[in-house]
Amino acid sequence: MKKKNKKMSGSKKILVAEGMAALGAGAYYLLGPDGKKNQKKVAGLMTKIKKEIKTGIAKGKKIEKEWKSISKKVTQKPVSKKKRA
Repeated sequence: MKKKNKKMSGSKKILVAEGMAALGAGAYYLLGPDGKKNQKKVAGLMTKIKKEIKTGIAKGKKIEKEWKSISKKVTQKPVSKKKRA
């Protein structure tokens, strides 16, 4: 039987270290000396992002409805014309 390698690879270690650094930088930004000012900026940015997401979802729903109506028309069987005698 082969033993499984339980060690973490170098690239995974670097990825974890970068994540920890980003977390620390974010914490310093929000909780550091100018924390209150930065928290207000982030709160404003989050409300703006939420509004943009809601409008994007509404536009997407509108486009989806239009697409469904068009696809129904296209996929319908053609109406056969009766021959006149």
